[in-house]
Amino acid sequence: MDELIITYGIIAVTLVISFLAFQNARIYENCLFSTSAIIKKHDYHRLITSAFIHADLGHLLFNMISFYAFSIDIESVYGHAVAASIYLAGAAAGSILSLVMHRKDPMYRAVGASGAVCAIIFASIFLLPGGSIIVFPLPIPLPAWSYAIIFILASIYGIGRNVGNIGHDAHLGGALCGIAMAAIIDPAAVTSRPLLLASIAGPVILFFIIKNTVPFLRR
Repeated sequence: MDELIITYGIIAVTLVISFLAFQNARIYENCLFSTSAIIKKHDYHRLITSAFIHADLGHLLFNMISFYAFSIDIESVYGHAVAASIYLAGAAAGSILSLVMHRKDPMYRAVGASGAVCAIIFASIFLLPGGSIIVFPLPIPLPAWSYAIIFILASIYGIGRNVGNIGHDAHLGGALCGIAMAAIIDPAAVTSRPLLLASIAGPVILFFIIKNTVPFLRR
């Protein structure tokens, strides 16, 4: 238990705050990501607090299961400080990218730990290659790298379709943050895998290049 105190702690805190927000609209409203509240009211705490509330139970469970699957190895190998730093940096990076992308839309709101979770996933893929994850209902485990690519492609689709009240933009910010954190922690883990880096970062870069020209990616 002590070896995974950050992983279990983040999950516990997120579950508690999310369930409280499900029941209490004031908590939900005070924590969610809101471009208007951040830019006009300077509620900068929302860049982080929005990662601890979720749109619904399915959204919450998906994020926490994904986080647990990858965080346990990060924390076991690299320690509490690294796991916490990647998670919080990913949450902030995801929110900042969302703020940049939606700065002209005062009505944009989002919730979820997607950026933080994505940072953990992508950092893990480079720092601890060779992992796998079982995704229900598939009967066989998926290689971690393929799961991450699916995760990113689903996020890009979610952005284009504006699916739900979920911070899909944060996935992309978190992914880039996770790769950057991996490069800081162990530069060789990233530079020695150029094909993997290209296959994961490619969809993100391509998204930013074509998002204003492809109809289904436009807002």
